[in-house]
Amino acid sequence: MPENAPATVGWPGQAWRIARRNSVARFSEIRPEDAMLPNSGNRFDVSGAGVLYAASEPAACFGETLARFRPSPKVVEAVGEVDGNFMVCGGVPADWRYNRVLAPVRYLGTLPFVDVEHPQTHAYMSRELASYFHQLGYSEPIDVSDIRGRNRTLTRLIAAFVYAATDAVGEPMYAGIRCMSRLDSGWECWALFDPETVEVGAGEAIAIEDVTLQATARAFNLTIF
Repeated sequence: MPENAPATVGWPGQAWRIARRNSVARFSEIRPEDAMLPNSGNRFDVSGAGVLYAASEPAACFGETLARFRPSPKVVEAVGEVDGNFMVCGGVPADWRYNRVLAPVRYLGTLPFVDVEHPQTHAYMSRELASYFHQLGYSEPIDVSDIRGRNRTLTRLIAAFVYAATDAVGEPMYAGIRCMSRLDSGWECWALFDPETVEVGAGEAIAIEDVTLQATARAFNLTIF
């Protein structure tokens, strides 16, 4: 791969996403005023554009979407568990399953994805976006800990740069971003930019006995209802 460019990878063939039944192919959007807030929106949202999030394996989809149900240590200490048929601390309500499906995602284009996990990408972005990174308080070149960190202002800045990159004739250079989940380094995730090159299936209902769902819940100490 060229040294004066970010590292890139190809699409895995098929990926997956968990989404609400009535908006299975909805691209994530963020308001300009929220894009500069470190805790708002999603990691690779682009102001003025849409981003569709997917993962290479269903386990990553479950992990990314169930993570918000993990109780904080403060909540666990204050609430604890409730016996019987009541909701427990770390419980996932049945409505979460009823309102969502696990849907296949296909990328129909030919453009590569920028691999933000690769050191070459870190070096490239640290050079090309140096003044912006400095303004955000980054005095050293970025690395994978920054990419997987909680400051979404940084990752959205990178996403905006990747989204805006064009070739000599003004055509987009990249289809989106490939990254790994900060929850599990084995979970490969994707952020796709162009809705015209993305096909999302209708999806299947999420059953409570789904083996992958239950395994993810156990790993997170969650109870599925």
